[in-house]
Amino acid sequence: MDGEAARGRASLLLLLMMLISLWPDPPTGHAQAPPRLTQLTARRVNRVLGSSAWLSVSLPPGAQVKATEWSFAAGPSSAIVVAEFNDRGLERPDPSDRFQQRLEVPNATALGIRALQRDDSGKYSARVKLHPAVVEDYDFHLAVYEPVPAPRAHCQLLGSTPEWCNVTLHCQAPSQAAVNVTWGTGNPPRPLRFEPHQLSVDGRSLRLALPPSAWNATYTCSISNPADQKSASFDLHATCLREDRDTSSSKPGYVVLTIILLALSIGGAVWCWRFNKKKSAQATVTPPVPAEPSSSDPQYAEILRRSPPEGNDQALRHLDGTAERRSQKEALITTVYDRIHLTPANAAEVT
Repeated sequence: MDGEAARGRASLLLLLMMLISLWPDPPTGHAQAPPRLTQLTARRVNRVLGSSAWLSVSLPPGAQVKATEWSFAAGPSSAIVVAEFNDRGLERPDPSDRFQQRLEVPNATALGIRALQRDDSGKYSARVKLHPAVVEDYDFHLAVYEPVPAPRAHCQLLGSTPEWCNVTLHCQAPSQAAVNVTWGTGNPPRPLRFEPHQLSVDGRSLRLALPPSAWNATYTCSISNPADQKSASFDLHATCLREDRDTSSSKPGYVVLTIILLALSIGGAVWCWRFNKKKSAQATVTPPVPAEPSSSDPQYAEILRRSPPEGNDQALRHLDGTAERRSQKEALITTVYDRIHLTPANAAEVT
């Protein structure tokens, strides 16, 4: 028993010595530098055209900055150094670059860009040198967008009754504007979920069928891009209630107007019938008056030709007597022969 126990202790001691021999030696000389900190993802920054953008790096606690270098790349092309900040302050390698006087570097961890332009969109990188010999890189993706135009809101009332109000809400923006249109209800607006609605294909028109209990709700359309947003609200209560009142109040007016027009039509028909009847009776009693010949109509008289041409005085006297008697019975007769002028030499001869 004692021999087995002694062999066990010897094996345990041998195993312990082997483990001690494998243990690494303690480090000597200067302390090792801390591990390098790396940025996992680039930060996205969205701004509106003409505004300002600030790019700031987040350093670990207790970090001491020796210098910071800012660079810009508009695309796959090579980056250009736009600013350096060190113990001597701000330095601009090329003051005549595209940024000129629009850059601000208040300290070693921030870069400001004023009066943003569309071409300012791109990748901005900050290389920060820390004590004693650590370098950290930070990337920013800046995107500059046009301001969002104000939406043109319009409410189209399709019909309103005491039970329902059917409306279509329009939220229009310029077609060339790359914007998103969203709808919400309440204050602040929340997405549409349980409200019965129908959205157009482009998302800019919303059709609703609402009971009176939902007329007090506020509906809002928002037009936005990644950097800007504008909204417009609709007051459905005033629209639906006004239409309902107008419809209710207009019904008695329509009835009265219809009765008045009907009475006027009947009265006019009776008057026309009586007038035509009276005119027909007068035409039956009054005998027709024969038309008198107009004095302007030409009258013709028979003129006897002298036979023989000379010495027929009786025929002339007969003609004169006939003309005298006819002049007593009727007015002056105009004949086509009145235009024949007789000379004193041939006054007794007519050919």
